[in-house]
Amino acid sequence: QCSTTCGLGASWRTVHCSTGKDEDCVAANKPVPARRCYLRPCSSWRIGNWSKCSKNCGGGLKVRDVHCVDTREQRLLRPFHCQAVVYKPPMQTPCQTKPCLDWYTSSWRECSESCGGGEQERLVTCPEFGRCDEMLRPNNTRPCNTHPCTKWVVGSWGECTATCGGGIQRRQVKCMNTKTGEAEEDSSLCDHEQWPENTQKCNPQDCDTSESTFVCERDRLTFSFCQTLRILGRCHLPTVNVQCCRTCRQHGHSARDRGNERVSRR
Repeated sequence: QCSTTCGLGASWRTVHCSTGKDEDCVAANKPVPARRCYLRPCSSWRIGNWSKCSKNCGGGLKVRDVHCVDTREQRLLRPFHCQAVVYKPPMQTPCQTKPCLDWYTSSWRECSESCGGGEQERLVTCPEFGRCDEMLRPNNTRPCNTHPCTKWVVGSWGECTATCGGGIQRRQVKCMNTKTGEAEEDSSLCDHEQWPENTQKCNPQDCDTSESTFVCERDRLTFSFCQTLRILGRCHLPTVNVQCCRTCRQHGHSARDRGNERVSRR
């Protein structure tokens, strides 16, 4: 039988001469009375320290290293060498089983920039230290006012195209960079603001055609357009007579207008 239950040991046996006297046998041929034996390695579980819990709350896990080793030679063994002696200790265990609390967030602070991209901050805290899930922590910063530093700039309204009978006023509208003070070629950079109208109607009141109050200085419409209206016999219309007063009066009424006048005299 081996002298040890694990590791290196020895097995012994009795050796004597068959005559009962050792001197009757050749000493050089005497068999060895012992031999080495090795049943199995001396093994045990080497257990490491528990790690920190994987979560602050809501149920996490702690883990540790568990290895089967040779206690004499301090070398790693396959697990079955240790399992034959004792069951393997657990490698993980539950921890921090208390439910998590909700994060508290304050309102967002004012943006660091009025345009061109800034940043807002807010306070994010846990009501009780270590009782909130870090994986669910809200952001404490966010981008803000990412629109370009531009705005619409309008000029003064120009003169109305007519003193009565309805005209149009125009003004200049530019997309201006508020930092450089220069106009942007790409007006779409101001699309974050409503586009101001660059035209509007003006002087919608009817024209007074009485000669006592109306003084004709020049045509209010183009010369060619007034000529066309005169040829078509529209000078008898009050609005045309005012808008094309010079053309209608210099050339007199058209043939159609004169015909209308003769009919009215009869």
